[in-house]
Amino acid sequence: MMILVRATVLFFAGILIAQTASGQGQESLIFELAADPRGAALGGAVMADLNSDLHGAGLNPCFIDTARQGDITIDYIDYFAGVGMTAVNYQLMPKGHWRKQIGSRFMNLGTFNGYDAAGNQAQNFQGGDQMVYFGASRAIDSVWTIGAQGFMGSRHLNREVAGWLGVEAFLHARWMAKQLAMGVAVTGAGHQWGLKGSQPTGSLPYNVQLALSKGFNNAPFRIFLKAQHLQTWDLAPQGTYDDSVDPITQEVVANSSFKFGDQLMRHVTIGTALSAGEAMEIWFGFDYRRRAELMATDRLNGNGLSFGAQFQIGKFDVRIARSRYHFAGASTHIGIRFNPRQFARS
Repeated sequence: MMILVRATVLFFAGILIAQTASGQGQESLIFELAADPRGAALGGAVMADLNSDLHGAGLNPCFIDTARQGDITIDYIDYFAGVGMTAVNYQLMPKGHWRKQIGSRFMNLGTFNGYDAAGNQAQNFQGGDQMVYFGASRAIDSVWTIGAQGFMGSRHLNREVAGWLGVEAFLHARWMAKQLAMGVAVTGAGHQWGLKGSQPTGSLPYNVQLALSKGFNNAPFRIFLKAQHLQTWDLAPQGTYDDSVDPITQEVVANSSFKFGDQLMRHVTIGTALSAGEAMEIWFGFDYRRRAELMATDRLNGNGLSFGAQFQIGKFDVRIARSRYHFAGASTHIGIRFNPRQFARS
């Protein structure tokens, strides 16, 4: 067991060193958005959970469900004005100590108007990001599980083309008697090659995450707490904490923000899962950073808040969630889970 623990630590360290040593590539929503409606409703991708979850396993292979084999999940996000993402995850039959899965994500960036060099209208074109991945996890003992997920993909936007290749690392622990789970993850770590046009070449922006989940013996809910983007302390846009100048008196107005608290909370998401029966669960989440960055003239509205639910219809497990990522309104997440063998003729 100690050999596996040391290997896991070296794996995490190797990814961080490799990413720090290279240049920066282009960020993609395909890595930032939680494809799973449950993750979206809880404030972001779940990295610590008391239960297995094939939807969530697409973003963390430590959640592969060993009790149900051969299941497929399909998740869709209606992000904004024709921009959407579809994610498909399939759990492979286990062999040996390793649990395995394959999947893909496709981000449709919509249709764009084309123009030639003289400014005349030309043929319209579409753009998108796509990736495929293979993930595996292994239980070290009754508490600890390690996982890794390799991915490859590309971006195309008319004459702009880039390719990706990377690997993600996960460490997860469950103390079932205490109803406590903890997870550590490095996601999105990889390299981008600019193959055509002005696409940059360099490392993909990675995300270091630390998560906790806590259940209670005499309460029908669980708490999900996560800190993300821990590789960078200050996530606020430039000038957030600068003093301002009164346009009438020209006096300097001191910034009243609690800088340390604001910087800390921009890393934090919190969510609650409420059990509403054997086949139904309701979720609520809050993302402080999203709420702060979507604030316009101090009008917060529902920014940063998200919610969703899971229920069963026949042989399908259905999930739906609403979360706000932009000023245009909330985005809808829909997901289903089923086993194709249930529909086979006897």
